[in-house]
Amino acid sequence: MSRSTRRLLCWLAAGALLLLPAGAARGAPAVAEPFRDYYARHQGIRVLGNPLTDLLEAGGYPAQYFEKGRIEDHRRDVSNPDWQFMYGLLVGELIERDPQGPVNATTLTYRDLKLLADPARRHQPPAGFRGGTAPVAGGIFVPYDSYLRPAPGAIVPSYFWSYMGRADLFPGGWLHDIGLPLTDALQVGAIKNGQQRDITIQAFERTVLTYDPKNPRDWQVERGNIGADALRTLPQPAGPIEIPAAGAQVTLPLHLLARVGQPGAQVVAQLRWRDGTELTRIFPVIRGEDGGGLLIGNLNWMNEGQPPQPPTQPATLQILSAGGELQARQSVTVLSAADPATQAIQVYWVLGEQVAAAQLRVPRTERIGAAALDALLWGPAPPNLAGFTTAIPTPEQVLAFSDRGPGWGPRVTLRKLTIVDGVATADFSGELSAYGGGSLRVMLIRQQIAQTLLQFPSVRQVRIAIEGQTEGVLEP
Repeated sequence: MSRSTRRLLCWLAAGALLLLPAGAARGAPAVAEPFRDYYARHQGIRVLGNPLTDLLEAGGYPAQYFEKGRIEDHRRDVSNPDWQFMYGLLVGELIERDPQGPVNATTLTYRDLKLLADPARRHQPPAGFRGGTAPVAGGIFVPYDSYLRPAPGAIVPSYFWSYMGRADLFPGGWLHDIGLPLTDALQVGAIKNGQQRDITIQAFERTVLTYDPKNPRDWQVERGNIGADALRTLPQPAGPIEIPAAGAQVTLPLHLLARVGQPGAQVVAQLRWRDGTELTRIFPVIRGEDGGGLLIGNLNWMNEGQPPQPPTQPATLQILSAGGELQARQSVTVLSAADPATQAIQVYWVLGEQVAAAQLRVPRTERIGAAALDALLWGPAPPNLAGFTTAIPTPEQVLAFSDRGPGWGPRVTLRKLTIVDGVATADFSGELSAYGGGSLRVMLIRQQIAQTLLQFPSVRQVRIAIEGQTEGVLEP
């Protein structure tokens, strides 16, 4: 936990005691029972990293995902104690499931790995090779054959080969625990401690190995965080964090909706990038429509000067109680403002009795009009130095509205946006009716929505609907 987060938590703890309802707190996953002894005996924190999931099933076997891979319990099939626990074949799975995903937060993608693993790229065995492995220029030749019979293969550098042979880390042997090399070693760019530097990476069946000579000597060779990569592709169970969705590509300001804490308390939202950059902010917990605690708002830098600008990379969102207890966690990928996968839009806020444009960047999408309206519905994000407000009902106003409809949630949402012959019809949820009346407010709501849509060339006219109805909506 960073120093800034500790300061925030100490401040919260001094101000109030946060009481959690039964079942509301969700701590970080622990090492599951089948793997605890193995993890403790074989430097689990180094070989596997921290657990990312609870016990689940993979291919019919009990399994658990960790930062550096997936471990599976094969004891029902295997008598050899060194082979009873197996690392999953994650590299091949990720090549198929997430070809555009970055490998271990490097500039390499899993599609790149697929191309590099093409059998046509393999080396022919050295002269006189009869099987096994053989020293060659650049390292050790390993044939691509599960029995190490003569076949084309790859060359493993000596620093990886020495690491692979460590029985204290890999009791089943390198062939069982790491697998055959899929590619040769290559240099790629990586972000470490906020800085770009080159490392060497090589893909194997069950892991990728990385070599960074700038690391401390005992940690120059490591297993890559492909378990964290795999988490992007797993179906995520419903949890306290509803927005953002697990594995989502997001931009700042980050929109948050989480069912945590007790109404009236405060919590800390912490976004931590893979390179160590951290953004934290204190949020009040309000009373949700179900009576439970609700965190809802925008997470953004509050810096007066230029804020940090980490490059695109995976990040972890955590919600912490005043006592530092983890209440919820979600993995996302944060796109930098310079990423071509983002797009600039304008949203229109209220300034005095008029509307004024502000520019934001959102993930690039073909439905950019809907994305712009969604950004509008979240309201102005900090730092709001211009003093923007919004006429669109806020969550607090929606939740306090005396004529709440059945099934209303805590905020206004966009149900549907259609554009036909230049006419855009924006259909909003019933919560938009919580504006409370007043001709000025109605005018401002209409202007905010219309101006946000009219920036797009395909829109010439805007119609507003609530729950599919366009007649009699937004009346003073």
